[in-house]
Amino acid sequence: MGLIDRYILRTVATPLIIALCIAGMLLLLEHMLRLFDFVITEQGPVDVVWSMLANLVPHYLGLALPLGTFIGILLAFRNLSMSSELDALTASGVSFGRLMRPIYIMVFGLMVVDFLLVAYLQPYAQYQYKQIRFDVTSGALGIKIPEGEFIDITDNVTIRLGSIDRETREARDIFLERRSSDNSGSKTVITAESGAIATTPDLRKLILKLENGRQISIDKSDGDDVTTGSSDIFDLELDLPAIGAFRDRGEDDREATIGELYTVLKNESSETSDRWFKYRAGFQWRIIHPLTFLVMPFLAMAMGVSGRRRPSNLRPIAGVAILIVYHELLEEWGKVTAAEGILSPYISMWGLLLAFTLFSMFLYRQSIDQVRSARAETRMNTKPVRVTIDPTQTKVLTSSSPTLSTKPTKAGFNKGSAK
Repeated sequence: MGLIDRYILRTVATPLIIALCIAGMLLLLEHMLRLFDFVITEQGPVDVVWSMLANLVPHYLGLALPLGTFIGILLAFRNLSMSSELDALTASGVSFGRLMRPIYIMVFGLMVVDFLLVAYLQPYAQYQYKQIRFDVTSGALGIKIPEGEFIDITDNVTIRLGSIDRETREARDIFLERRSSDNSGSKTVITAESGAIATTPDLRKLILKLENGRQISIDKSDGDDVTTGSSDIFDLELDLPAIGAFRDRGEDDREATIGELYTVLKNESSETSDRWFKYRAGFQWRIIHPLTFLVMPFLAMAMGVSGRRRPSNLRPIAGVAILIVYHELLEEWGKVTAAEGILSPYISMWGLLLAFTLFSMFLYRQSIDQVRSARAETRMNTKPVRVTIDPTQTKVLTSSSPTLSTKPTKAGFNKGSAK
């Protein structure tokens, strides 16, 4: 790679990395707050939030990577044009196509990364994220008992907790009723001032450590025999119902890799399977998403190149808006209509990519023509000053002169063309 290639790559890499990091962090931070609220509401362990965020990284990286690439190229060429470096490069014989060569070297590498994200990493991460949400809501990560409500843990056990300390996980004002399983009507009622609640590692038993409790047992088999007792500490173990298993991966097309999508499309048809249209739309989307990187440099250069004398601050904003609208249309209209079988993906998705490509190329050509016209206009408005020297007024020094003369020469200044 030449000096120009390395310089262009350094110019593009800095804003690209900054934009990618900022976009990814903003997306993750926004979702992190919702995850904390979700986990606390479901009374799950707080540390599970980090596992959920880790599985969201491939998804948000797939959103931030195209935007960061576009912003990096746009800001790089805007800085080159505003500092007149672009004029210097083009005036020295470097064409716009030559300037795009290092850009596409970088873009091809980003395409490979994006393809691995959307084709393989995102399906596994999407499934793992949904499985963790299922574990939190189903109680697989710990028993979930709301405050102030009577909850049937099993068919024979009802419990109520007056309040729960979020930090220590200790409960107060505990009420517990355990009924006999033989339908005889016998039951045991336990109340306690406070206590700790935990589960066994296999989540099959609920362990209660109650303090300052009182127990009332009613035995219907022996003529309503009632026994009471109190104790400073109660240790109870209650059986928990079995936790349902999460579904297998692949029910949603977003959870299937590109190879699995191709296998389904090859072995099934729209008449034999209801998911065929969704899988076809998902397969086409995984191909189109990386191919968008080939078009973005043209749009970024068109929106970034601006005249130094007449800079436009709306062009970068318009470029970002065009890219966002394209991705939203591809996701919310093109892919949806193809998944529902309303339109063929070659019309709704590939047609949208073609329109985006043609529009970007049009803006690119228009931007280059404006730069060339502005440079030609600058040359026409600049009148060069020619300096001529009158030879009759100039003293010629010979090699035999012992000293150099310091007598100033007379020069004449004449505007216009020099003969």
